[in-house]
Amino acid sequence: MITNISECFNGVLKGARGLPIAAMVEFTWSKLIEYFYDRHKEITNKLLEGKKWSTYAFSTWEGNRRKSEKYYLKAFSNQHMIYQVVTSLNMCSAGGGNHSYEVRLQERTCSCGKWQNIGIPCSHAIRVCDAVNIDSITYIHPCYSLDYALNTYSHAFVVPKSQSLWRDPMGPKWLPNPVLLRAKSRLVKSRISNEMDGVRNKDREPGWQREDVDLIES
Repeated sequence: MITNISECFNGVLKGARGLPIAAMVEFTWSKLIEYFYDRHKEITNKLLEGKKWSTYAFSTWEGNRRKSEKYYLKAFSNQHMIYQVVTSLNMCSAGGGNHSYEVRLQERTCSCGKWQNIGIPCSHAIRVCDAVNIDSITYIHPCYSLDYALNTYSHAFVVPKSQSLWRDPMGPKWLPNPVLLRAKSRLVKSRISNEMDGVRNKDREPGWQREDVDLIES
């Protein structure tokens, strides 16, 4: 099963395909160091600029904040900080608007489920925070903070020693079996043939035309 993680690795290590094993390991090692160095430098520069949250988290929060300006609010419990948020009527949208949601600010939940799923306050929660004079950006999950991201890429890699300083390995030495070496020739296809591997029989009957393609088994 192909996942986004596997596709990401395929994109990063695209230049390593077809390399010998030792060269492939060295290429992967160099890519990893380069990736950590660039990310750490980028995040450090953002922190020096006074930024606190990742670009994804801040842009998502900003979009939700703009949507929350047109919502209606009704308080249900001051003690438990439970509120009802009703979206404005919008006949141009697919849902038509005028939907009701329950926001529990103390529990950090909303009946829409978006706040719990991604850890960023939804537009309904932001509307409640604005009503009670609370900065909603503080409710973003810490995993989106640049401090957390900086800790992720703060690992210091050790510079490898020169190969001339390597110790001789202890134990048996493994060598490739010369009998298993592939001879210089054209590769033999090992795929099982099916009906898609048919060939066009142009000489089957006179007057053959491209529209009258006839496939026979090869």
